[in-house]
Amino acid sequence: MSAYSEEVLISKLNKLVDTQESISLLSQWFMYHRRHVATSVDIWNRELRKASSARKVSFIYLCNDVCQNSRRKGPEFVREFRKVLPDAIEHTYRHATADVQNKIRRVVNIWEEREVFDKDFLDELRRNFAGTNSSLPGSSIAKRQIDKQTKAGTSISPPPGRSDIAKLVSTTHTIVDMESIIQEYGRKVAKLWTEIMEAEEKPGPSILSQQLDYLLRVLIEQKNLITRNISNRTQFIIQMKEIIAQEEMKLRIDNKTLLDTQSKINEAKECSEQLKAITEFPTITIMDEHNKQQQQTQRIPEIKREESSENNNSFYDPTTHLILPPTSFAADILPPSETQLFGDSLINNYLQLPYQTTSISSSISNSPAPSNTSDEHSDPLVSADT
Repeated sequence: MSAYSEEVLISKLNKLVDTQESISLLSQWFMYHRRHVATSVDIWNRELRKASSARKVSFIYLCNDVCQNSRRKGPEFVREFRKVLPDAIEHTYRHATADVQNKIRRVVNIWEEREVFDKDFLDELRRNFAGTNSSLPGSSIAKRQIDKQTKAGTSISPPPGRSDIAKLVSTTHTIVDMESIIQEYGRKVAKLWTEIMEAEEKPGPSILSQQLDYLLRVLIEQKNLITRNISNRTQFIIQMKEIIAQEEMKLRIDNKTLLDTQSKINEAKECSEQLKAITEFPTITIMDEHNKQQQQTQRIPEIKREESSENNNSFYDPTTHLILPPTSFAADILPPSETQLFGDSLINNYLQLPYQTTSISSSISNSPAPSNTSDEHSDPLVSADT
């Protein structure tokens, strides 16, 4: 096989036609110079865009043959073609006729059946079939980032009432994905810059012009990605500030609620202690009263026995009946009229006693002997005088 050089590869790609022999020979040449895989894929992508609409499908067939046959020896070509295929498929599909579009769809279906690429990547290619109206380089990459952002946003389940958190997480995923692509473009730009701008031997004017055009396209794509990521970071900062402001407001509300709750806790504890004191005090008082009543009940028979013994040991003194109570005592116990009558009757009975004793004595001496009747109506004073 011929030695590898960019001029040789460009020449072979310009001669590529839609036949099995042409595609197989160039595919073998690609795999034979596999150590130049990155440069070969970059040139393939560049020449694809220059080719006519009818020849573009031949480049897709070449990619299919190289990816399927090179997998036995390593994933280098699959990895490198994966980087440029979304843009290449979109470009080819947009400039193709309906018949060519069907051929491109068939190739993508074959990749899925034979598992050349993963299903997520192939779904991304299918979404690019419709193409975009933007003519800026890197527009399909931006579209893929939007699709990734949409997919990430739909897979996130935000907490109830916290859609702001979901937006922040979605923006974070977008920034991280964009960073990896920007780094990849950075490595590609560094390599192309070294090969084109810092090369000791410059190629011919036509080839150098093509190389510079490709380098410019890659640089513009990198610039667009960086600009978009700057916008994403700015949006991320704005979202963060809004969330911080909301959280600070909610923090103040939580602190106020905490103070109110603690105040209610203290008030509830105070009421509970007062209620316990109220419910325990009557129980103690009732028990004390009950014990006192039992003690008094037990002492009543003893008091009665003491009074009975005192009454049995005392002698009858007739003069005790002659002691008049104080006026205040009679006034406190009886009404004024009854008190007067009570005093008068006692005085009259006392004054009449000496005169009645003589008459009573004479009547007793002239009367027959008393019978054994009851003496409950006899006057003890008269008996004493007799």
